[in-house]
This record gives sequence, C-alpha cells and structure tokens, in this order.
Amino acid sequence: MRNLIAKSLHLKLFLLFALLLAGFSSVHLLIRYYWTLPQLVTLEVENDKKDIKKLGSAFARIQSEMQRLAYDNAVWDEMTRAMEREDTTFLSKNYHIKESLQSLDLNGMHFYDYTGKAISHFALENNGEVISDSLFQIASEQQKAQFLIVQSDEPVQQQQLQFKSGVISFNEELILFVSSTIVPSVGTGKVYGSMLVWTYLDDKISRQLTEMMQRHIQLHTYSNLSKEKLIIPFEKYKSYPEIRTQDELIYVSFNDVFGQAQLVMAYKKPKRMFTNQLIEYSMGIALISSVFILAFIYYLIDKVVINPLTSLRRTVYRVIKEGDFSQETNIKRQDEIGHLAHLIDGLFSTVDTQKTILVEANQKLQKLSDTDELTNIANRRALMQFLKLIERERESALFPVSLMMLDIDHFKGFNDHYGHQAGDNVISKVAEALNGKTRSNMDLVARYGGEEFTILLTQVSEEEALLVANKLKQAIWDLKIPHEKSPTEKYITASVGLTSCLQADDFEIEQMFRIADSALYEAKDSGRNAVLSKMYRKHSSEN
Repeated sequence: MRNLIAKSLHLKLFLLFALLLAGFSSVHLLIRYYWTLPQLVTLEVENDKKDIKKLGSAFARIQSEMQRLAYDNAVWDEMTRAMEREDTTFLSKNYHIKESLQSLDLNGMHFYDYTGKAISHFALENNGEVISDSLFQIASEQQKAQFLIVQSDEPVQQQQLQFKSGVISFNEELILFVSSTIVPSVGTGKVYGSMLVWTYLDDKISRQLTEMMQRHIQLHTYSNLSKEKLIIPFEKYKSYPEIRTQDELIYVSFNDVFGQAQLVMAYKKPKRMFTNQLIEYSMGIALISSVFILAFIYYLIDKVVINPLTSLRRTVYRVIKEGDFSQETNIKRQDEIGHLAHLIDGLFSTVDTQKTILVEANQKLQKLSDTDELTNIANRRALMQFLKLIERERESALFPVSLMMLDIDHFKGFNDHYGHQAGDNVISKVAEALNGKTRSNMDLVARYGGEEFTILLTQVSEEEALLVANKLKQAIWDLKIPHEKSPTEKYITASVGLTSCLQADDFEIEQMFRIADSALYEAKDSGRNAVLSKMYRKHSSEN
C-alpha cells in the first residue's frame, strides 16, 4: 500500500486533500472551543462590567448633584447666623417651602446644631403630604452618627466643609441622603451645624438613572428579591467571572450606611454578542466551501501534472534567463518526476553556492578597501566615493549636507607620553563614540587620517548640525580618557570645524573641505575643545 501511494500521483492528491479537509475541520473546532468562544465570553463579561461601573458612576453623579445642592445652601453667612441663634423662623421661611422641595425632587430638608440636636425639620411625601415622623426627625443617636457630622465638644474654629451621603432604610422605604456641615461662605471656619437633604429611592431616581444609562433601570429592596437570583455587590463586581444568568435582568446591589446590602438596581441584560447557532452555521458554511474549493484545486492540479516535464522545462528556462539559481523545482516525490526534480535542484544548488561564494568574496574585498583597519569605520577612500556620488547625482533629498572635520587635541603629546598602543586605543574609542552619536542610515563617520575624523551629515539644518557637533565633542569628553600632557584639559578632547551646504546646486567637495578645515583651525586657535561653524559659499561666489 505504501509503495502504491508513493508511485500513484492521483492517490497522493486524494489523500492530501482528505487530510487538508480533516485538518481544517479539526483546527476550526479547536479554535472555536479553545479560542473564539472563550474570547467572546471574556469580551462580553468585560462589557457587562463596564455597564455596572457606568451604573455606579451614574448613582454617584446623583449623589454629587445633591451634594452641590447642599453646598449652595450650607455655605452662606446668613445661614450661619441663623444656625448660631437657632432661628427657626428664618429656616422655615427660606427652606421649608413645599414647591421648592418638589421642584428639586427632594422629600426632606433638616437642620441640626453641631452636636446633632434637631433645630428644624420639613419633609413631604411624594403626594405633597407633610411627614411629621420621618427617620431624620426621630433618629436615634446611633443613626445620627451615620448620617450627620456631629461633634461632642466645642466645634473647631477652622474646619473644612464636610459631606456625608448614602442609602438608609426606614419603614421598608429606601432613602438617599446627603448631609453637609454649615460653615461661613469662605468654605472653612467654625462649624455651626449640619444640613441634611433626602429623597426616596423611587421612580424619580429610576428615571434619572434611566436617562443617564440610556436603558431602563429598576430599583428594588434587597430583601424583596428572591434568594435564587444572582445579585452582584457593586464593590465586588470586578472579581466575578460571570455576570449573566438565565434571568433576563442583571441585578447590582449597593450597601447602606451600615454596610448591609439594601438597594438593588436591575436592568435588562444587553443582547448577546454571539450565539452557538451562528457559530455552528458559519462552521458548516466554511466546511462546505472548503470541500468545493479543495475539489476545484484537485481538478486543477490533476490537469497540471499530466505534463510534469513541461513544468520542469519552464523552471530551467526561467532560472537560466533570470540568473537566479536559488530557485527550486519544489517537487519532493519518490516517482520519476521526483528523481528528475531532485537532480535539477542539486545542479541549481551547486551553481548557487559557487555564485554566493564569489559574491561574498567580492564583498569582503570591497569592505577591506573601504574600511579603516584600526577603527572598523569608513576610510578616506569610502568617504570620497560617497561625496563624489552626492556631487554627481545632486540628489536634493539628501540636502542640506553638513561636513565636520574633527581633530583630537594634543594627540602627539598623548602618544609620546602613553605610547602608540594607547594612542590607537584612543582613536578606536573616539571612532566608536562618534558612531554612537550619529545616524547609521543617514550619516557617515570616516577616519580621514591619523587622529583626524570626518563626519558627513545629510538632511540636517545648520542649527541641527551645530547641535550634533557639540554632542560629538561632549561624547569625546565623556570618555574621560586622562591626558596628563594636555596643556588645556585633563581629559582627551577634540576640536570640530563645521560647514553646511543648503542647496544641491552649490555643493563642491573641495570647497566643503576647505571651509570645514579652516573652521577646525580657528577652533584650535580659540583654545581647543571647541566647535566652530563657518558659512558655506561656492568657490565661484567667493571669487
């Protein structure tokens, strides 16, 4: 059977396509169950958590709006004077107004002195009926400690405005409250008491949350919901691996001021991002499409291999015409076609190897002729070739072009004192530092001769070139190579002469070197360890 498969092209193709179909199906199933579905579920959970976070932010925004309302009324000098003298008439006249509370969607407003003693109360039911026994009128000291900011001693004279807010339950009703200390209008000072505003957590809050979330939000009391429902505590939602259940709603609980779950917000879970039916349908379509595609490919290959020698002949002609012997026939078989293809591939490989060896040898010779042996950077010959290329091609994209002549200061004295081997080491380190501060794909650093280097910068302005020159000078100083015989500095330094040609039409090699060399000598005359830039002019314009 094995020999039959090896010698039968049609059987090979049939088995190959059968394996491809099986492999495609297996890979598709593996990707579906171990990658696609988990990724979709994770993305869905993250989106659900974002919705819960947004819900918490919306609830916090409602509390913030109530805090701003309390702030606007608690930080008022007339209020502090009224609280100091416990002027209930003033409070009733200005705050205990039925229409005002209803327009602000509030159910109550209460005032206490700094110890928590009640001074004035006003509370309404949603129907406008006055409440005479609200929680905030009959609260115990323990309850007051949860919703008021009270002090047992004399109030601190300089105290910042403070707030308390939260949820509390009373007579099976959920209440949202905000209390604020009453201080002078500057926002700090003596505390004269507390102001508390509250509202029922009912339809009006539900409408506000619905508007903010752009989806209907239901409010429930925690104790009224079935224990079988998955109710997610808001403070722990990030740790939940899954948010959704079979229930149509997502339930999120919020704690009251005593740390107990009281308020539950519910909203309809968003439409699922994916369905198993859709994935199975897409897999079926993919498999059917694969069968047709593979059958079509099989038909094409069957036609092509009827005349395999023609294909091999075309390959040989193409290789000879293009001169690219790295190509292969790409036929790996045990039949006659495979043997012939193997011989042709061997011939191509031999020719390609010999060609590669010849090219590499030529490249090595070229590199040896263009590279400085000591520093392994470009030598003077390579520099001049590059400059002549720029002068010949006049490629405007390379301009502006800047040329620097850099000379190591007092290098002869260094060689005489430390020896030529140390001098060679200095030249190598300087070359490495210059290479490290320039762009390998845009600039060229070359050893011009002895202790002198040439740096060619392309596509830089005069100002940028001057900055680079100073960086190169500083890089040599930063090497911290001691130079005891230097009359100017304790370390090895360098002087730099610079000129920049802005226009391609003005570029002249000899003129660039002449001006840069002149700038270098002026830098040395100025005391060395210096950079000097001279304006470039064409030789003809100077004359």
